Amino acid sequence: MTNQSNIKLDNSPVTIGQWIVSPATCTIIKNDRETKITPRSMDVLLLLIENAGTVVSPADFLDTIWRSPIATDHAVHKAIAELRSALEDDAHHPVYIKTVPKRGYTLIAELSRSVVRGDVNGASDKTDAMQPVPIAQAPDSLGLKPLPQSFWRRGLLAAALSALVVIVPLTWRSPVNTPEAEGVVKLAVLPFESRDFTDENQILAEGIRDSLIHGLSKIGHLQVLSAANASHMTPAGTAAESANLSEADHILQGSVMIADGKLRVIVQMARSGDGLSEYSEQFDLPMNDIFAVQDQIASNVVSALSIYLNDAERSQMLDWGTTNPLAYERFLRGEFYNNQFNPADWERAISDHQAAIELDPNFMNAYHGLATAANNLAVYSGTEKINQMYELVLGVHREVSRIDPDSSILDSIHAIKLRMQGSSYIQQEIQLREQILSGNPPQFAMAHYALLLIGARMYKEAAEFLNLTSETGPYEISPDEVWSYRISVLTPSDAILARKNQLQQRPYHVGFLGSVAANLAMLGDFRQAHIYLNQQREVDIEGILEHYTEITMSFLAGDIQPGSAQFFAALREHPDFFYNNGMLSFMTGDIERGIEYWQNLQPEQLRRLFNVTHDAEKYFPDHVLASADYQRLLEALGAGVSWQHRLMEGVMQMEEITGVALSRQSSEAYERGELMTQNNLWSEQQWAEFNHHKTQRTNQASTLSANRIH
Repeated sequence: MTNQSNIKLDNSPVTIGQWIVSPATCTIIKNDRETKITPRSMDVLLLLIENAGTVVSPADFLDTIWRSPIATDHAVHKAIAELRSALEDDAHHPVYIKTVPKRGYTLIAELSRSVVRGDVNGASDKTDAMQPVPIAQAPDSLGLKPLPQSFWRRGLLAAALSALVVIVPLTWRSPVNTPEAEGVVKLAVLPFESRDFTDENQILAEGIRDSLIHGLSKIGHLQVLSAANASHMTPAGTAAESANLSEADHILQGSVMIADGKLRVIVQMARSGDGLSEYSEQFDLPMNDIFAVQDQIASNVVSALSIYLNDAERSQMLDWGTTNPLAYERFLRGEFYNNQFNPADWERAISDHQAAIELDPNFMNAYHGLATAANNLAVYSGTEKINQMYELVLGVHREVSRIDPDSSILDSIHAIKLRMQGSSYIQQEIQLREQILSGNPPQFAMAHYALLLIGARMYKEAAEFLNLTSETGPYEISPDEVWSYRISVLTPSDAILARKNQLQQRPYHVGFLGSVAANLAMLGDFRQAHIYLNQQREVDIEGILEHYTEITMSFLAGDIQPGSAQFFAALREHPDFFYNNGMLSFMTGDIERGIEYWQNLQPEQLRRLFNVTHDAEKYFPDHVLASADYQRLLEALGAGVSWQHRLMEGVMQMEEITGVALSRQSSEAYERGELMTQNNLWSEQQWAEFNHHKTQRTNQASTLSANRIH
């Protein structure tokens, strides 16, 4: 890879196009508006800047940035998509990053050094000078911690990005230094036919055609051939139209009709040589704003044709399972937002996947993406939202069953549906065990069974099951977050590092922010713990997870004592918070109150009991874990000794297939008919270290309490 750029990078800001890039803070700024990007995205951008004017192949990105034997080209494609979203760039009308088919990506925006005077977060108040100057060396941004960003600002950026989907393709202008495409496609745009012959309809038909010509002319490898408007067609114009037809590779034409206050526009493209139909789309829109309507139609057609005329993107579109370029674009947006792991972005992912399905009702991966986003949102929501998401997944299951009853996606969506019910864990276990025993289980089966084992404190067996799972490959969507499950079995100190690394990729992961905060508090670093708690507050819309983190930290800090005013003030008398209240009661040793709260958990909240309790129990006093009342409560809720031994029997039955055997601790608990209350993966030394920190927190709390009394 030859470096033709005069740019050498250090931590100083760089200007690309309208954006000021600050490598040191992983931010990009435009018009005093700051946007955070992940360190991985910043590394990708820096490599593009260093090699501006040349093409960087996926292999170059993987070798330079990922350096992982399991990373694939798909990881690069996703990183580029994330970067384009942050830069408000469009893959089909690029101003910043251009795809070079079958070769890679190149930066096409103008580069210059930015001399910026700003605040410590990298947001500039004024740009003093911008001039091309050499830059020293590329930073290692992988060690940077994302800085907090206000939630309302992120929501505003999200709304702005949605608006840009419609208007940007018609307003962006290609830079003068855009590299020339290897081949030029010639497209003749014919006058649109007015079906009802009214002046209003004719004007609209001409306006849509003009907007299409304007937008299509921005596609670098496309030459648009067009003559005068039909209403002013002269003999010379007719001759020019005929000449365009003879020169064109493709012909675009359409019709416009207004009926009952609605507009119907049909756009068709055919191959000029033999008239073979290549693209057809029908748009039905309300006639509330004639200019907005014609701009929206033009935007959609421009986006679709830019994909259709690009071999590389069309190939990827087909690999994902659709022939509709607009559906493909919405689907990619949905996948991007789903991977951000916070409620606001899951809502956006759901909306984008639904839009993809409307455009292509048989787009199976979009249905799967919709179910996955709904499931993720439900994990971090209250009862009302959980029920809404469950109904959404039920609808997805019905539609996929109707389209293809034999689709492998059905198994995955059915598994998601069972997980969301919260009270169907035995059904889940039966289904997963049967699938694994078949010798040809679906991709998610091993990871789902591992998640059940983690919840039952069988960390050792879970870790071995996770070793049997494969990462999601190119053109695949998985309902599992194997990377997250692996972190769940680590000790607090190791988990902090692992989750911080993940937060570099997903800076607003609503769950990981709280987990890091609680683990830091356990280790005594309350200052840093509060930083992560504040970040979690920004993204946790319903506040359930924030409350869980806050009361855990307050207990570890000694601020909450059994039966104190602070204890009662921390309780939230709302059913969505009953799990948290019970957890706090058990941490303080109040078994009776904890049982009262957990006995009243709603079915939708039982999912937290199975998925979170194994981690919360690490903070419970020994007498709570050994209590017959506590163990009877777990048994009554379906998460006790019968459930744990069922999983042990499953591991034993599947051992011949998986090679995973019961650990010594599990075998002993099974033979004695007892509940194993401590995870079986950590070594004695690791447990000793954890208990040392736990004792320090307990002694600290006792000392603080005594000081308050005296």
